[in-house]
Amino acid sequence: MATNLKLVFDGNDGKKVSFNFPYADADASAIQVKALMQIIVANGDIYSEVPQSISKAEFFVSEVRPIDVS
Repeated sequence: MATNLKLVFDGNDGKKVSFNFPYADADASAIQVKALMQIIVANGDIYSEVPQSISKAEFFVSEVRPIDVS
């Protein structure tokens, strides 16, 4: 199972902009995560949907279960 970090931002026209980072360090502090989010907002013009402000962040654990589709 892998720990992922989901960052959610408020975008233009009330849209939510989110980014998922796989294999995140679940021990990262709120201060570290907020700093990362502030950097993304500061450099947001490189994204097609520009993050305007920080909304929320959360860690989640995902489990991969292969599906045989052959």
